[in-house]
Amino acid sequence: MTARSADGGGRPVVIGKVGAPFGVTGWVKVFSYTDPPQGIANYREWEIVRGTQSRRVKVLESKRAGQAIAVRLEGIDTREAAQLLTGTEVRVDRSDLPAPAPGEFYWLDLVGLDAVNREGHALGKVDGVLELPAHPVLVLKGDRERLVPLVPQRLVKVDLAAGTLTLDWHADD
Repeated sequence: MTARSADGGGRPVVIGKVGAPFGVTGWVKVFSYTDPPQGIANYREWEIVRGTQSRRVKVLESKRAGQAIAVRLEGIDTREAAQLLTGTEVRVDRSDLPAPAPGEFYWLDLVGLDAVNREGHALGKVDGVLELPAHPVLVLKGDRERLVPLVPQRLVKVDLAAGTLTLDWHADD
């Protein structure tokens, strides 16, 4: 399940995390949240973020490194410089993501939508999506917190333009 919001915009999207240095010439391992994982290297410019500090870097090269991807970034030429990036988030602008297929959406586009059930009862606002082993789960915040499986049987309709999400879910659940 992945439909592009009308506003798309340049909001930042976390697509991975920088791990440990890889070698002595400035390469770093990156743990990718993209599918497939090596797709993270297709984004040629990243924003590297730690807390309130950020900087833009260009990806010069990439290769597989076990379960991770190793990348060489512009301006990072030593193991020591690479080590300073360990633990930072890798972000790109939302507008850089490829358009999903018709009828699909990105999970991040669901955040902030008003969730209602088939009867039109408000269930809350989508606060996030938890990726659990069995299936993803919507976190709804309203009169109380609700956790709703994000599976085809529960998801009735996503209307990004209207800002609503319709679920097959009872208001008392």
